[in-house]
Amino acid sequence: MKIVLIHGFNVRDGGKNTIDKLAPYLEAAGHEVERDEADYGHFGLFMVRLRKHSAVRRIVKALETADVVVDHSNGANYENKALELLHHHARRYQVIRLSPALNRKTSAAANVTACTVFHTRTDFWVWLSGFLPLHPWGRQGQLGYKGADERMHNRDFSDLVKGHSDYFKDENVEFVAKEVLLEIAATQEEPENEDD
Repeated sequence: MKIVLIHGFNVRDGGKNTIDKLAPYLEAAGHEVERDEADYGHFGLFMVRLRKHSAVRRIVKALETADVVVDHSNGANYENKALELLHHHARRYQVIRLSPALNRKTSAAANVTACTVFHTRTDFWVWLSGFLPLHPWGRQGQLGYKGADERMHNRDFSDLVKGHSDYFKDENVEFVAKEVLLEIAATQEEPENEDD
């Protein structure tokens, strides 16, 4: 399966010290991992709103041949927008969101078969983002998804992950990668995408 990794905002290294740390474990399990195609560059708080269209277009291109999307923080915001733009394609996706910077009621795009939200009650940054008015960011990464969409599943990592990017700490990343792989394996019974 092809997995695309999407980093969060305020990242200057293209995700090298965050989401990309999962790649060696995913590759060792036999998956093709794309780390660079969805790299939308460094965005500060205001650039998330002002330059979102160029970032989403880049991510759309990266997702055209993906099977699984694993994202962190604002990567979930852009993943959701990109997948909505790809809704007319036959391709279906599995999504795994790590501390997504999204409102709690934000579901997954229609072309997503399963979406798992890894959240932690001690995520200060997504808690804080919940106070931004008229913004797509919210507390999903702290409290999980809240809604009736049966494709959405929550996984509480509060016992292990104590901060917004702590999934990628050296002492946590292997365990988190194994949990991502378990989520992928749980949905592999469904037919895979055929090459377009």
